[in-house]
Amino acid sequence: MTETAGGLVYKVIECLIFDHDHWMVLTAALVCICGSGLTMLLTRRMVRASGRRKFVQVALTSMIGGATIWSTHFIAMLAFDPGYPHAYEPIKTAASLLIAVGGLVLTNWTLAYAVHPRRAMMSGAMFGLTVSLMHYVGMLAYLVPGDLVWNLPRLAASVAIGAGLGVIAYWRVAKPLRQMGWLSSSLLMVLAICGMHFTGMSALEIVLNPLVAVPVSVIADTQLSTVILAVMAVILLVGFASFSIEMSLEGEALRQRQQSALVDGLTMLPNRSHLENALSDLQRLLAQDPEMHLTVVTLDLEQFKKVNATYGNATGDAVLKTVAERLLTLTQAHQFVARTGGNEFVALCIESTGKGDTAGFVERLRAAVERPMAVRDVWISLTTAIGVATTRDNGREVDALLLNSGVAMRVAKSDPDQPIAFFDPTMEQDQRALDLLGQDLHRALDREEFSLVFQRQNELASLEVTGFEALLRWTHPTQGPISPGVFIPLAESNGLIHRIGMWVLRAACQEAASWPRDLTIAVNVAPQQLIQPDFVDEVGAVLEATGLPSTRLELEITEASVIGDQAHTLRVIGRLRAMGIRIAMDDFGTGYSSLSMLQTIPFDKIKVDRSFITQVHNNPLRAAIVRSTLLIGTALKIPVLAEGVEDPEELAFLRAEGCDAVQGFYFGKPVGLDDVRAIVQADELRVAS
Repeated sequence: MTETAGGLVYKVIECLIFDHDHWMVLTAALVCICGSGLTMLLTRRMVRASGRRKFVQVALTSMIGGATIWSTHFIAMLAFDPGYPHAYEPIKTAASLLIAVGGLVLTNWTLAYAVHPRRAMMSGAMFGLTVSLMHYVGMLAYLVPGDLVWNLPRLAASVAIGAGLGVIAYWRVAKPLRQMGWLSSSLLMVLAICGMHFTGMSALEIVLNPLVAVPVSVIADTQLSTVILAVMAVILLVGFASFSIEMSLEGEALRQRQQSALVDGLTMLPNRSHLENALSDLQRLLAQDPEMHLTVVTLDLEQFKKVNATYGNATGDAVLKTVAERLLTLTQAHQFVARTGGNEFVALCIESTGKGDTAGFVERLRAAVERPMAVRDVWISLTTAIGVATTRDNGREVDALLLNSGVAMRVAKSDPDQPIAFFDPTMEQDQRALDLLGQDLHRALDREEFSLVFQRQNELASLEVTGFEALLRWTHPTQGPISPGVFIPLAESNGLIHRIGMWVLRAACQEAASWPRDLTIAVNVAPQQLIQPDFVDEVGAVLEATGLPSTRLELEITEASVIGDQAHTLRVIGRLRAMGIRIAMDDFGTGYSSLSMLQTIPFDKIKVDRSFITQVHNNPLRAAIVRSTLLIGTALKIPVLAEGVEDPEELAFLRAEGCDAVQGFYFGKPVGLDDVRAIVQADELRVAS
């Protein structure tokens, strides 16, 4: 006759109440709760672990889980009182422990390494079957003066309870989004073990048999209880110790990761994230204390890219470390310094007592950075562009202060005569206007707002026009003509210079190809153009499309184009010269390594910057520089062209010193397309002296 669920529950309760010692049952429950909680905590960590750590977690979790199942069973068996002598067979008792641990190894291995989408449910079912198999093998070790008779429906129910609750327990513990899933899983594991055990015990009936005697060489209750408590104590101690150590190590690793996430790896200064956290804390303090004031200083290391390009990245890194050490040594308890970018630093000063104090702090920062430094057997000198914003003058919002100090720094960077700039609202307006102008610059090509003008280049001996330099002009639809000194740097900073530069090259070559005379056309090339991998091919395509002979094209490059990557620049220039294109070094004398450039790069012309030509006949220093340049050109057999010639005295000086060619307003201002066409079509290209 089939037993109802209610009858099964009644039988289990009856067995628990009348056939067991309640204190021992409570002990079994406590052991089960502690062991299950630890097992599920470790199981959850095992699921998240990786590599060798996962393997160790599988072994540790299986040992603790198996010992929990085995100990709970045999402590509960010690609580069971059949009313006559009984004992435990040693081999089967030990075998049940091996089954518990081995079954948990398979359970956890499946959960940790299987790729099946239902591996958690498979593991839970294996766990329940392990509990059942351990239970009934352990019962085979139970020796009484009689026979063990089993109620098969109750036996099947006990297996189903263990497997069902096990599936739910492991399904919940494996869910990554359930932060407290281990707690409910621990309760389900306790219910699976205890429910299976006591249901299984209710299925047991002992039929006394006088022919069966309990052997003498067996484990008695007192001995078994000692063994169980010793085993469980050791295993729980190991488990809790391992869990505690791992939690400590993980916490320390987490703290180290958090710390490393807030520190710049090169200079070991606080990084931008750390700075943002510090500013958030300061914002709260500023709100609480109206008397507190904050100064934010943004520093940019100028010439740093040249250091990297000239001496290598290792030297550049050493420079940054040296600067960081100096700034860190300079800062006091109420000050803070961080590295926020490649060559950018931010310093904070709290409780500044006045603008004079702030100025002193800023000057100390500047002096620390600009003091010459010996790095890798090289003496390096840097300059800084510094922007300052303070709560006394610019409000008490720290995010705005940081932004404003950056705006002021960019203003200082654009003005060599003002290396330190204190923020004022007009700077923000200027920056906003510049940003809007940059957006208009993106559309200028499509709107055909660019045009070219041409400035004559004359041979000095005959004063005849030998060519023209193409110069770019931008007429804004509402603001009118925009100075090249404004929009060229803007195009370089926002990445438009290559596209604009290629437009200039095409337009200039197309115009020069239509001239009836073989005059040269000179076009400036920006550093960002020269590093493009397909630049040479693009130039070749322009020459082919316009029909201009390559010998009539002259590309002017500055020192900045060379120092970024000399090896690459040398290859590019070599390919261009192999095509017949002439290469001129523009603005000679304005860079600190121009002489080394002449030694390294095969230039076809040297252009002396206009700053050395203005009033050269009245300035002995400029005259000496120009004479030296002309001597270098003669020695290297490189023609020299002087820019910015505006009056007859300058022209006479250059002629007397043997300059090859000249360019400047003396011969006329740059002209548009109609005028340049009239010039090249004239019978006489000579300018009267």
